[in-house]
Amino acid sequence: MYVLLFSCGKSNSSEEMNSKDDFASFMSGEAYLGSAKSILYLHGYEAFPSVSGKGSFSVSNVSGDNITVALICELSGGDGFSFGISGKQTGRNWSATFDTGTFVIQENGSMSGTIQTDDQEISWTGHLFDDRVMLDVKLKYMKQQGNITEGSIISTHLDLFRSSESEQVANGCSTIVWENRAVFNLYSGGVDMMRVPVCHD
Repeated sequence: MYVLLFSCGKSNSSEEMNSKDDFASFMSGEAYLGSAKSILYLHGYEAFPSVSGKGSFSVSNVSGDNITVALICELSGGDGFSFGISGKQTGRNWSATFDTGTFVIQENGSMSGTIQTDDQEISWTGHLFDDRVMLDVKLKYMKQQGNITEGSIISTHLDLFRSSESEQVANGCSTIVWENRAVFNLYSGGVDMMRVPVCHD
């Protein structure tokens, strides 16, 4: 099953984030990598066994205050998701606005947002720390898609740790290489090539 989702610190870390000039400079040149775990709730309540994997959170295509956030989750067995969200920074805040909702990362690191498409309701909630991202991504099916019934929910938790080019270790990843990968574009519904961090054990 391949599912396209929308797509997971230390208490002092938000103060460290506030010392950065803006969102782009805070995120520039570094990425968050770590673990992911997804659970399918068929019909919205019948839980299937969880599936584990790995994920990453980074920025790509920075142009002035326009910044694309890339979130990738690779689950065991080949399932997972990847998507890019084009947004705009205002100081240390970042937001992406759609006709049906918004995704927001506030100055203090709080992450929230919900949007709705014809087929799905997508939400995320979590926190961006200086050294860690803890993010829950939820996708609710508004229509049946294949074997996934209307009302089903896929809930994914990502626990990601920061790794810079000078310290190539993040939650068990010994080597991080930035590569061009195909990432789903949330606005256009197509696929863009984006530079994202890839863990090579």
